[in-house]
Parts: sequence; C-alpha cells; structure tokens
Amino acid sequence: MFEYDAAMGSGAGELVRQARACLAELAALDLSEVDLPELGPLLKELHATRAVLDAADAKVLEAFDSRQAHRSDFAVTAASWLRHHTHVGEADARARVRVARALRSLPLAADALAGGEVSWQHVRRIAPVVGYLADTPDELARLEKTLVDFARDNTPDDLTRLVQAAAEAAGVGESAAEREQRRLAQRSFTTTKSLDGWRHVTGLLAPELGDLLEQVLTGLATPVPGIDGAPDHRTAPQRRHDALADAIGLVADLDTVPEVNGSRPRLTLIADVATIRSEDSAWAARSPLASVLTRSLGPRALELLTCDAIITPLLTDRLGVPLTEGRAKRFVTNAQLTALKARDGGCIVPGCDRVRLEAHHVIPWSQGGLSDVSSYVLFCKRHHHLAHEDGWTVEPDPERPGLFQLRPPDDRPSIKACHTIDRDPGSTTPIW
Repeated sequence: MFEYDAAMGSGAGELVRQARACLAELAALDLSEVDLPELGPLLKELHATRAVLDAADAKVLEAFDSRQAHRSDFAVTAASWLRHHTHVGEADARARVRVARALRSLPLAADALAGGEVSWQHVRRIAPVVGYLADTPDELARLEKTLVDFARDNTPDDLTRLVQAAAEAAGVGESAAEREQRRLAQRSFTTTKSLDGWRHVTGLLAPELGDLLEQVLTGLATPVPGIDGAPDHRTAPQRRHDALADAIGLVADLDTVPEVNGSRPRLTLIADVATIRSEDSAWAARSPLASVLTRSLGPRALELLTCDAIITPLLTDRLGVPLTEGRAKRFVTNAQLTALKARDGGCIVPGCDRVRLEAHHVIPWSQGGLSDVSSYVLFCKRHHHLAHEDGWTVEPDPERPGLFQLRPPDDRPSIKACHTIDRDPGSTTPIW
C-alpha cells in the first residue's frame, strides 16, 4: 500500500511516474511473444494491480477531501474537483469520495484492496455498512470481517445481496414500510446515446419488474432456427437484445389489437367469396360472416363483441387469400397489415411462432416491386434479416395460387411457406 505524508513531497509523484512508466511498457508489449499459458496469470496480476492503484487513489482522495485541498482550486467539494479535473461522471465522483471516507473505518477492506485481494467494486458495496453501524463499532468490525472474507471468493453482485441482508438485520433505524420506500426510491432506468447512435442502458429495477422482465425475455429469447433449419448462431446476450426489441415492438403495436379499459375492440370480419355467394351448399343457409380475428365464435359471442366495435371487413378466396384491402404505397399500410395477418397468420417460415412481425416485399421496391397485398409476406424480425442477409427469395407457389414458397440462395429445393390455412385449416369456417 502506498504510504503518503506531508514529508514525502514530490516523492509520491515520483512513485506514480515510475508506476506509469512500468504500465506503459507493459501496454506496449508485443503479446504475440507471450506464451498462451502466461496470458491468464497475466490478466489476474493486472486485476490485482488495478486494485492496488484503486487503493492508492482512495487513500490520496481521502487526504485530499479531509484537508479540503479542492478549495485551492476554487472547487466546492472534492467530487466537483474530480469531475472537472479527471472528467469522471458525477455519480462516479461522488461514489469515490464516499468510499474514500468509509475506508477510514474499514481497515480490513482497505488492506484487502491494497493487497489486490478484492476490487474497488467490492469495497464500494461494503462502504455503506459504516453508516448502518456507526454507533456500534464492535458490530461494524465483525460485519466487516464477514463481508471482506466473502468478497475474496464472490462477485460484487453477490456481495450486494449480503450487504442488503446485513442492513435489514441491523434495522438501519427504519420501519419495514420506510425500508420498502427507500428501496423503491432506488429504482431507475436510463439510456445514454453514444456518438454512433447506439444507446447504453443502466438502471436498477424493482424485484417484481426484474422478475417480469426475465420471464418476458426468457420466453422471447429462445433460439430461432434459420429458414432452412440451421442453428441460431446469435449469442445469448444478442438473443436477449432482440427479445427486448420484440417486446417493445409488441407494445408499440397495441393499437392494432383489441384493447380494454375504455377503448372499443377492433375486430376483423373475414368472409370468403364462396360463402357470400352461397356457392357452398353446406353454408348456403348461414350468415356470410366468417370469423373474428381468425377464430370461429358462436353467434351470441359475436353479437356481444360487435355491439360497440370498430369493424374492418376483409374479403378472401377459399385459401384465405385477401382479395381487396388497402392501396398501393411505399410501405405497408395498417389495412394491408391486417390483410397479411389474415392470409399468413404469422411468420411464413415453417415452424416459426414468433409474434413480432414485419412485412417483406416479395419483389424489392427498388426493383419495381408493387405495394399491394399480393406483393408482401410476413416475416418475424429474425427471419426477415436472414432473408436479406443470406439471399433467400420469396416466390409464388405454383401449386397454391396466391400463396408462396421460399427459395434458398443455392440449388436446394424450395420450401413451402406456412400460411394461415396451413396453421389452422378451419380458420375460414363461418360463424353460423
């Protein structure tokens, strides 16, 4: 651990310069000359060295703060001085000052940090116990030993849970209701836009929200095979990122599904030509209404649902292919999207059950493709990307007019696309 006192003067600065010179030499090292078995131990030593530097930083910062050296630069606090002169964020500056102050009462933690046995993140999580047990130094010493011993073999996140349990056991001068309010006040969610447009996400979620998010992401982050059944090569974090995009997209699309709590339901009444013309003898005496949201309902249920609903009629042929809906535009309209959902029922890749869907031009717009319903198919986001990236094309199915098949980028045979009639052959059965 670096020793510093007023008598050392420039000696401390010389030590820092020597340390920087050694680290600079290491940073310039040609690692191609380092044997592979040496890289792991080297990383461990660097991690321990970083902890030693953090210990020295905390010790100097504590002296800087307690002696109010920041005032010589016309700074109000040590944290504000750090923000201005070292360009760290406000939260980081405040945290470093708090930890530096706490380490005066945590000698075991300070020694473990200086010895490279624990990291600064560990010490940052231990620091609050000084406030919890300031009036009971014996209990503080016992708890500090427990936490430092635990920190040597566990992650900072694991340590956080132990510190929280210790705080609750100590009471921290709070009632249960006050403690719950304090914990709720810690909730946060922040996105920071980087120069290249990506966003960094930080925050602290309440336990119930965190559990709900985990359930949603777990359900949406399952691997999605390629169009030809190839394994999903995305990493788990990449799948969770895409799952979050799907979940947010579903919320953004809420205006396209039935709503509750004051909003009238939005229903699609699907009727096929044969039913309307009474060409099918089995249906001749029945109403021309076919189905609601591609599900058959009894007359009483339909009567209740349509009492005060926003209704969109959709005319289809026997295969469920929409004949009339929407008009030509560059991008798919809401009316056309409704028609596509009626025809395709979801992503047209067989076996895919993803619920976040996107319209894909069968013939690209840039190549003269039209923008009517027959020129679109539905893909999930994942398969939409794969279609473009891997060169899959969509073409009419010669055996099923109005429906499609998927052609791979090589000489393999085409794959029949999956449409509503394939998922639920009875979906066009009339209601009555």
